[in-house]
Amino acid sequence: MKRFIAHPRIVSITLLLGAIPAQLSGAIPSPGNEINKIAVAVRSMPPEPLSAEEPQKLRPKESEIVAMAEYFVCWNGYTQRQCGGTGRVYFEPGEYPTVKMDEIYARRRDTLEGKAYGIIVKRKGESTFWTVVFRYTERAGKDREKVGRAWSLKEDRFNKWFIRFSRDFPLAIVEKKL
Repeated sequence: MKRFIAHPRIVSITLLLGAIPAQLSGAIPSPGNEINKIAVAVRSMPPEPLSAEEPQKLRPKESEIVAMAEYFVCWNGYTQRQCGGTGRVYFEPGEYPTVKMDEIYARRRDTLEGKAYGIIVKRKGESTFWTVVFRYTERAGKDREKVGRAWSLKEDRFNKWFIRFSRDFPLAIVEKKL
């Protein structure tokens, strides 16, 4: 009967090759979770409550998702309202955290309506994909009757992931107008 004896160098190299990927997988963020977000301190102001006089045509889950999207748009400075506090801010492609936040907010201010225009819901397997669409304002200089911006979220049984904030999303494909 032969005995298997491993050389100490081979054992240590094997252990290192197994440990390095395990360490890196915890250090490298998975794509889609925190893209274009960074923590910054901004003015603290509570958000204005949504208008209670408008009729609700939404199911509770839809209302929750729309409220999240409306808060995202307000928090990141796209509306006339000012939502403040401390938290993560979404940076557009080409915007950098080295630029003063006041300049970024000045460019964004009043380019989107604060109330969502519509919602699209798609289900695939156990995941639900939510898209909440916002119309541009006159200040944005876009064809506000044809295109808007879309806030997208993926949800499964346990988690929600922000996917993207798309430009020039066609309003004609909105399934449920609000």
